[in-house]
Amino acid sequence: YVAGMASRMKSIGPSRPLSFLLAVCVGIRCGCDAWGAIPPSLTSHISSTTTTHSKCGRTEPSLHRDFFHLQESTNSNTIAATPTSEGQSSSSSDNKSQPLPYDWKKQWYSVTFASYVPNPSKSAEVTPVSVFGEPMVLWRSEDNGIVHCANDVCPHRAAALSEGRLRDGKLECYYHGWQFDGEKDGECNFIPQLEKDAQIPKAACLKMRECRTVEGIVWVWMGDEAPAVGPPEQGDGIGTMDPMTGKHEDYIINDFQIDLPYDHSYLVENLIDPAHIPISHDATPGGGKRENAQAYEMIVDRNSIGPDGFTGRYRTASQREKGDDFIEVQYQAPGIIRQKGMPRGNDSPLRFGAALHCMPLTLGRSRLLFRAYFTGLPPLAKLLITMKPKFLGNLNSCKILEQDAGLITTQEDHFKRSKRSLRDDYILLSSSDVFVKSYRQWLDKVGHGMPWFQGLATRSSNVNDHLAEIPPSPPGLDPIHHRAGNYVETRYHRHVMHCPTTRKALARIQTLKKGMLALTVVFITLSCSMATSEQLLARRVVKRMLKVMVPLIPVSSLVAAGLHKLEQRFFVSFKRKNQMSTEIGL
Repeated sequence: YVAGMASRMKSIGPSRPLSFLLAVCVGIRCGCDAWGAIPPSLTSHISSTTTTHSKCGRTEPSLHRDFFHLQESTNSNTIAATPTSEGQSSSSSDNKSQPLPYDWKKQWYSVTFASYVPNPSKSAEVTPVSVFGEPMVLWRSEDNGIVHCANDVCPHRAAALSEGRLRDGKLECYYHGWQFDGEKDGECNFIPQLEKDAQIPKAACLKMRECRTVEGIVWVWMGDEAPAVGPPEQGDGIGTMDPMTGKHEDYIINDFQIDLPYDHSYLVENLIDPAHIPISHDATPGGGKRENAQAYEMIVDRNSIGPDGFTGRYRTASQREKGDDFIEVQYQAPGIIRQKGMPRGNDSPLRFGAALHCMPLTLGRSRLLFRAYFTGLPPLAKLLITMKPKFLGNLNSCKILEQDAGLITTQEDHFKRSKRSLRDDYILLSSSDVFVKSYRQWLDKVGHGMPWFQGLATRSSNVNDHLAEIPPSPPGLDPIHHRAGNYVETRYHRHVMHCPTTRKALARIQTLKKGMLALTVVFITLSCSMATSEQLLARRVVKRMLKVMVPLIPVSSLVAAGLHKLEQRFFVSFKRKNQMSTEIGL
């Protein structure tokens, strides 16, 4: 077509402008007819309207911005993202494949760790949980017994049962004292206001949920029909884990839970992305080092992509040069990222695995159940890890997640404000973003079976309903009103109040701080009364006591101050602006 138009223009010449114009019109019409005959699948990746920014040369909006060229690797079961010569990639085809069958209710959801559900002999508390905005309540009828789960609504007058308590192993609504027996499928066995001879209404029973504890994690089935299979197990070849605690005698297991103020899909995107770790978590224990940021070789298994997720592997460019093995990755629906491998290369005995459970609580709110396990550590390192107080590790994990919170919430704000798709504004690199792209495309295929979703090209209309019409300024400009500003909701609300280990540590620290302050007051009072009494000063015992107490005043004061500073770590979340103010930019 182009060659024909060129020869036609040469034959027309400059002296026949009208004929030239007619030829151009005919050519355009022919071109339009030819374009219309092309199948939509071959033209769907081309933008309908474009606007070029002079500064960066980016074109937007675009109906498809795919920076990957998916090629078959030597293994026919894998697709690998291959960069172009310009450092990015081009796309050979659009991702508008047929939707995959998916029903969010026919899934097992990991809602909390079993250790987070208290024994009734220790506490009368019950445990509230939620999945996709469906509130539920967990409790035990006896110590170390099975965990019961029911919808969080009292059949009397719809009050939340999670505001109630345990009494004699029964779940009691705190509004009118109705009690429900988890051992008898949630039937009501006591109503204080009922006449002695009256029968309890048959409708006065709870809507129970299928609930199981596997490897120390509480799983809930959201479907109305009985599940055909049980909850997924670790399955990483590490042997049998304790069914109630998830512990393993040959591995160091670290469990951690936190709630986060953004959609669970952004949490998955964040945790399936190893490239951000050296930058966002630079110089943070358990994080990375900025100088280690580099390209990644990432592969997604072609035949693994389905309703249950996908599998793949990755390694850094330096690991590839040394011939080190890949880190194996599995994304497992509805929101589990599993990893295993040798993070320090084949020459190191260190082996690790992780199961990162990213669960949707409500719109704009997610829960992370983090489990990591290690083996092959040197004896001294293993001893130091086991001796470190668990709550300190938990607080450091909070810091790591908080370092990303301000960034991720601003992503949500942007797409709410612009009403654009991720595909419009994401520049996805083949050397770092393969898993992010695959996950978002997976959501494009299964999102029809979810209450809400945010895919790469599509999203549900309600996915950003939790945000204001005009999102607030970034956390640095409006920290009080922004959900990542850590003023309305702090580290205490997201982690401490839910974790029994961290909460007990906080109670002990607060008690110890009060004790130190009391000792300081006592020492000051006694020292002043003794120093002002000539009769007491005449006694040697008093002089000796003063020599001991006076130096203890600053000691107890410093200990109390140190405990107060440690106490603040349970409440005050990480703020990146505070970090930047102590560093230089040159």
